[in-house]
This record gives sequence, structure tokens and C-alpha cells, in this order.
Amino acid sequence: MAHNILKQLYHLPFPECTKQALTFLTTFISQDGANIPGFNANMEQIVVEVCQEFVLFKSTRGPPKNLSAVQELNLLDMICSCFSTAPEKSKYRIFNLMFGAHGDSRVNLLLTKLISFALSVRCAPVLICAAIWMQERDCLSPDVKALTERLVNDHCLLYPDPSNVFSALPNLSPLFACNFITSATSFYSFADSSSLPPYALLEHVSDWVYRDNMVCCESLRQAAIHSAYTTPVPGLVGWCVRGPLVCCQLKQQKKKLISTTTNNNSTTSTATNTAITTTSTTQDSNNSSTSSSSSSSDNYDIDSLLLSLDKLHLALLQSLMFTAGVNLSPGLISTGDLVHITQTLTSRSYSTPLEEAACQVALERLAQILQVASHTHTYLSDHTKLKEMESLANHKLPHNRLLSLVLADKLKG
Repeated sequence: MAHNILKQLYHLPFPECTKQALTFLTTFISQDGANIPGFNANMEQIVVEVCQEFVLFKSTRGPPKNLSAVQELNLLDMICSCFSTAPEKSKYRIFNLMFGAHGDSRVNLLLTKLISFALSVRCAPVLICAAIWMQERDCLSPDVKALTERLVNDHCLLYPDPSNVFSALPNLSPLFACNFITSATSFYSFADSSSLPPYALLEHVSDWVYRDNMVCCESLRQAAIHSAYTTPVPGLVGWCVRGPLVCCQLKQQKKKLISTTTNNNSTTSTATNTAITTTSTTQDSNNSSTSSSSSSSDNYDIDSLLLSLDKLHLALLQSLMFTAGVNLSPGLISTGDLVHITQTLTSRSYSTPLEEAACQVALERLAQILQVASHTHTYLSDHTKLKEMESLANHKLPHNRLLSLVLADKLKG
């Protein structure tokens, strides 16, 4: 009898209690409870309690049960198996029952672990459900950003080499990859050196967009089903446009650091006595050599960032062109998004040749994005916003001929 399910489960040890609970939940949700013996008006509350007690282990009758690392791994495996075998129409309802509650840090942490595990075992149903959850929750919401941060820590920061598991993400769930990029570009805005995305993340994202020109459009493709959507294009344009300026800032910071270190070494060398002058000179020479080597290494990292941004910018232009060919509605980016990105450029100073050159690259990329998005009808145009963008370009930023021509053309049309 279904109303005795809780009594039965409380008498079973782990993992048997969770196996039985997942079977019960799948059966109940797949059949809408109507054909289950013993069904009554309280069944929905019983279903919630079964999920809380024996899947999430978030007890309402006492302190939560703490699973060991091995038990938790077993739990994640059972949940993945549940989604792999559940009827298609029931998968997201089961997922929403487990993870639909707002603001529960314990449940959200379990969800993060589940997604990482699903990536490892290539369990696409979990990732597809998580992608819909992200879209319904809003990819820019705190819950989704927290999930994104933990996934970046697991797959981009924990190990120095690029994650082979993470690189396959778009193949498993293009929608998850799309919504993850949207959240990541919001969390790591590339506004300055303190909001830089980890290099491994930038490398993965550039590769995903380059390999699959549709990945940025997946949330838009779902708009007919889930009306609320955001796309990663505005955030990625922000990365491509602001990236050269941030890299310029990093180069200047490194030059100052090297200069300060050299001056300190020089002062120390002068203060030493004649007896240790030769030794000190040798040490300073070694330090200078080490500093130079470190500088070259750091500059190589910046060059790698710039190369990844070049690749991403080309991939974005290709994505806009490709999207136009599959007749999706406009909405990948808006004029308002471009105005906001332009505004972020006005707070910087462009007093050195290096800064001026980086600014010209940024403005040319902005012009290219505007031109291609307009040509392919993949952006939401607003004449007033275009005028605002033109005013910013003419009065607050260095002159860029390409951007001026593109804006004049768009305003004329």
C-alpha cells in the first residue's frame, strides 16, 4: 500500500532505502499517482517527504543524515540511473521535485555534485534537466551563478590541465552549455583584472563556440517552450571587446612590478659593503634573470588570452551569420546591450600608445558585431539607443573610423 511507503523505507538501510524511494517517485510521477494502490489526497505530501528523507537526506523529523563520501557517490550514481531510465515525460518533473526549491544551500550543493558526476559518466538526461532548471530559474540569478562558480572551480581551477570531461559538455547538452556560458560571462565580466575568467574557462568557451555555431542560440531555440530566456552573446561580446583593454592593463601592472623589483634590488645592492659586492652582484644578476623569465612567462599568458579572445570573436561572428540561416527570431543581442558595453569603455583612460591601440581593437570589434548582427537580423534594434551609442563614440572615446561608419549607416537606415 502506497500510504505505508514511509514506514517501509524507514526500516531499510542505505542504499536500499534510496533505491526503493527513487522507484516509488518515478512510478508515482509517471502515472500521475492515479493508478497507484492506496492513493489518497495526502499522497503528494508523502511524495515530497519521501524525496526529502531518502534522496536529499534533508530530514524533517530530526537532524539531516550525513553520508560518507562513498555513500554520496553511490547516491549520485543512483540518481543518474533514475533519470536514465525514467520515461521522457517524467524526467523534469522528478528533477523539479528534487531541486526545484529556492535558496537551499545543501540541496544546491548536491545538485552541483550531481552535475559534475553526470559530466563524468556522460549522463545527458541530468544535464538536460539542469539546463531547463537554469533557464527557468534565470541564468543570471544567484542560484545559477553559485552553481556556475562551483563547476568552474571543479573543472577549470582544481587541475592545471584542461578538463577532457568539461570539453565534451556541448555534445551532451547544448542547452546546458549555452546557459552555463550565459551565467559564466555574468559572473566573470572581464571588466578588469579582478573579474578575469580563469584561462581554462576562456579556452573551453572559445572552443565550444568555435566548434558549434549553434551553441549560443540554444536558449533562444527553447523560447517557444520556455518564454523566459537569456543568451550568452552579450556577455561574450563584452569579453571580446573589453578583453584587449584588460590585457593591456595586466601588461602595465607587470611592467610596474618588474620596475619596482629592479629598483629595490638596485637600492639593496648599493647599501651592501664592498666585501659582499661581488656576491650581491651575482645574486642581483640571477634575480634579474629570474624576473625576466617570469615576465616572459606572464607575457606568454597574456598573449594566450589574446589569442583565445581572437578565436572567440571570430566564432561569435560566425555564430551570428549561421543563426541568420536557420530562421530564428531576433534576440541574440540588443542595441541596449551594445550601449552598456560601450559605456564600460568610457571609464578608462587612453593616455599611452598601448592603451590607444587596445582601445582601437575593442572599438573595431564592437563595430563588427553591430554590423554583422544588423545584417543578419539577429539583434533587437532601438534607434534611441543607437543615437546614445553614437554620442558615446563621438564624445567619450577615441575616434574609430569603422565604428563611426557603421553607426552612421545604421542611423541612416
